[in-house]
Amino acid sequence: MNITTIRARSVLVNDRLDAHFFTAPGVAASERLAMLEATGMETVRLGDVARVWDPPRFARAWAAPAEPGIPYLRPYDVFDYLPTASDRLSVDRNSGVENLRPAPGSLLQTCSGRNLGPCTYADEYVAEFALSHDMIRIEIPDLAMRAYALAFLKTPTGQALLRRGKSGSVIDHLTTADVAAIPIPLLPADTRRRIVDRAERSVAAAAGARTRLAALLASQEENLPLPARGARLQDGWTLPADSVRDRLDAAYYDPLVAAARSQVAAAGGTRCGDLAQASLPLRYKRYYVSGEHGRPILSGRQLLQLEPVNLRYVSDRSFREPEKYVVRSGMTIFGAVGRAEGRQGTAALVTEDRVDWLASNDVMRLTPRAGVRPGALWLAIAARQSRVQINALSFGSVIDHMNPDVVEEIILPRIDDTAAQEAEDAWQLFSEAARTMREAVSLLEAELVVHSGQLDTSVA
Repeated sequence: MNITTIRARSVLVNDRLDAHFFTAPGVAASERLAMLEATGMETVRLGDVARVWDPPRFARAWAAPAEPGIPYLRPYDVFDYLPTASDRLSVDRNSGVENLRPAPGSLLQTCSGRNLGPCTYADEYVAEFALSHDMIRIEIPDLAMRAYALAFLKTPTGQALLRRGKSGSVIDHLTTADVAAIPIPLLPADTRRRIVDRAERSVAAAAGARTRLAALLASQEENLPLPARGARLQDGWTLPADSVRDRLDAAYYDPLVAAARSQVAAAGGTRCGDLAQASLPLRYKRYYVSGEHGRPILSGRQLLQLEPVNLRYVSDRSFREPEKYVVRSGMTIFGAVGRAEGRQGTAALVTEDRVDWLASNDVMRLTPRAGVRPGALWLAIAARQSRVQINALSFGSVIDHMNPDVVEEIILPRIDDTAAQEAEDAWQLFSEAARTMREAVSLLEAELVVHSGQLDTSVA
């Protein structure tokens, strides 16, 4: 049952008496803000403390391999642990392409799509990429207000206020005017300091983790660069008939895959199955529930996100054996279903903040064997040579799939203890970033409820 408290004046202003209207997330959030203002709490419009803008729409001209270009992120790529460019925009054939890079410290607000509303922070790593007009930039000079606004926009109240202004007959949209009009209640100074401290620590931890992992992967690539193709891919290749085994698809026999395996093996590589056990659970009947009645379940896309977008909760009665779907700290997981040329095979390391979460049957689990460091396993899977081998295993006429037994046959590069420790430390920073941001958001939302005198209706 949804319950909310409203003022008698709101009934007159809205000329409504039906509970369905007043418990709608956007209306309930607006009522909460009105009650806060009625207590004398100061509020500011986001547009009064920030520059809220988006670049003009443009026709994307992608850079040719040898052409100068800027790495490009699609809107929801910015929520990944370690965003990776989907392509490069041509510098010469896109007017003003440099302006598509967000300024470091900007807040990035999604303004289009089914999962409208998520907001994130552009650190130095993200600021190296170009973003489209589908990501609104919010630039706040005051550092404390910037962190406070970020936390507020992530609260259920902030998200409901954002979505209240959405428009569009097919695809939901927000405008810069919608975002600039968002009211931000200014809680007492001591409470704001506690919120700001947690939000700033979260941003710093995530930025530090990205810097460390990017350096690790760059060092790995420098020490063991992916072999170059001997010929253009479009020219194809030949192989003897007796080399064709139980597969007829060309990608499986790509010479680059064979070269990557040979290179890793010569450098002391190890069979994946000797380092980890791969598993992929069966399909299940989904019973989605609210958070208090189930456990969070990760999809192949969400496992790559620091703060999963549109996270769902599922009841244990969905599974015959729920424990087979649980992800454990130290596992390396990646999407096993999707597109081989897309995110399939991009791995994440499960950290303490996701202990006892579930993952769907589309997520491959790699559990380190005794004596194998989690950081070493993740770093070995993240190597480009490993990714090439994983993607070549895919099969399917429409959606690419793979099986755990063949994943165990790929050859992984050797990782030393120093690099493994560095990877584990970086992923621990991600865990800390997620935890401290949840604390900031929970504290802010709880204080809004207390100061408004409302019952907590879990506005979402």
